[in-house]
Amino acid sequence: MKQYVVEKPGIRKSVEEELKRKKVCAPVKQENSANFSAIHSFEEIVWGPPQTVIPPKKYFLPTSENILSFRKRDGGFEVEALNAAEEIVLFGVHPCDLNAIYLTDRIFAEKNQDENYLAKREKAVLIGVDCLTPCSPEAVCLRMDGLNPGDRFDLFLTDIGDVYFVEAASRKGEEFLRGEGRPASEIDHRKLSSVRKQRDELFDQEEKKLLPDYNDLPGLMKRNYVHAVWEEHGEKCYGCGSCNMVCPTCYCFDVEDYMRVDLENGFRKRFWDGCMLEDFAKVASGENFREERFDRLRHRTNRKLNYLFDKWGQSFCTGCGRCIKACLTHIVSPLEIANEIFQRQSV
Repeated sequence: MKQYVVEKPGIRKSVEEELKRKKVCAPVKQENSANFSAIHSFEEIVWGPPQTVIPPKKYFLPTSENILSFRKRDGGFEVEALNAAEEIVLFGVHPCDLNAIYLTDRIFAEKNQDENYLAKREKAVLIGVDCLTPCSPEAVCLRMDGLNPGDRFDLFLTDIGDVYFVEAASRKGEEFLRGEGRPASEIDHRKLSSVRKQRDELFDQEEKKLLPDYNDLPGLMKRNYVHAVWEEHGEKCYGCGSCNMVCPTCYCFDVEDYMRVDLENGFRKRFWDGCMLEDFAKVASGENFREERFDRLRHRTNRKLNYLFDKWGQSFCTGCGRCIKACLTHIVSPLEIANEIFQRQSV
């Protein structure tokens, strides 16, 4: 990885140059919050808080998309794969979302690779921005190993005063800079260390504590698959699926085929689905393998802290806090559930 120091006007220049060539999306103000959207000028970008309502995964796994079309021909069907992949720059992605995108990349690149998702990722440039203050009161990114993105980006900016410390992890990231900046010096590295030390201390003070050991979360979930917490929280759950819709690492989808009225043409569409919804585990016979809300809550929590953590070595909750904010009854936080189980098993 290469490290540079870039004057702040240099980053503005790079963004403005990129706007002339391709689509640039960044957090922009939307009522009392922010959301990722295409920008037309550098001034539109929201740096730091507030956090976006929907994570940037929507650019790689859209809320709905047509994935193929079909039509009758010569006694059979002619099928055409569809993929609306386009060159795009995602600017201002927070570390929790960079980690989430990396984890989702691994899912869609495994075994039966998802060509639609991977084609969109290949055409995207990820420009991350360091969070130096918590972006929402619900964030627990420090606790869930989501605050440091490692090298899971093309370019990553940290404000160290009058300049940005810039880490380039790919050729695409370096191309975005267009020669702006100079190689980082030892003094620059010391400034970066100081800024991140202050950041970590601030996050440690403000974020809710994780009581069990982070690396024991899968074990904690396994040992407490049967626990009163699930039913107690499940009784309050509305089953609305809001936590699924705002989570950056939820990637489940449904697929449906639609025939046009001429009965000659049709298309296949996929769209977001979520394990907290009642019909998610229902099969054609009408049997529902997770009929009760507490079953669905337990499944979702284990997906974040157990099953996928066990497989990939990292929590699939990156601590963004969106689910906590979206949940009307405040019962869905993986960290708070883990804390409650840990405390009650220790009594």
